[in-house]
Amino acid sequence: MSDVEAALPAFVIPLQKSTIMLPNASVAEIIPYEPLQRVQDTPDWFIGVLAWRGVQVPVVSFEMLTVKRASFSLVSVSSASLVVLRALGGWQGFQYFALVAQALPRLVLVTADELFQVSEDVAVTELFKVRYSDLLVSIPDVDYIEGQIDQIAFETVL
Repeated sequence: MSDVEAALPAFVIPLQKSTIMLPNASVAEIIPYEPLQRVQDTPDWFIGVLAWRGVQVPVVSFEMLTVKRASFSLVSVSSASLVVLRALGGWQGFQYFALVAQALPRLVLVTADELFQVSEDVAVTELFKVRYSDLLVSIPDVDYIEGQIDQIAFETVL
């Protein structure tokens, strides 16, 4: 098998103070950041709701969900993106959710020999951390994130 056949297309997604990596197959679309509908009485990590292709999509700050004392701000609205992901957990309230990226995510082809597991502490929102190229990258626990979104009681939000 050649290296190209063993490569997984993935997005490297720059956040405010960290970087995450997700498989290309989980990403439905990447769009420029746009104003969101705010929802009262939701956790700080729940940034709002995006009207996307006729669907209401919950938008999450991965970093605020990961680090409870983190704050949300955009370095630049003009360079920020919304990464719309397919919800995989079969939750009743939503089929998609979005994460905020500080800059445009980069599509890469990743092979197993390019990822090096590191001994960094892993947060509840992460499966593990790896070194990829010159970056420390978190692999998000998408099921955990979806479960947190589901707990907000979306029948009243969406």
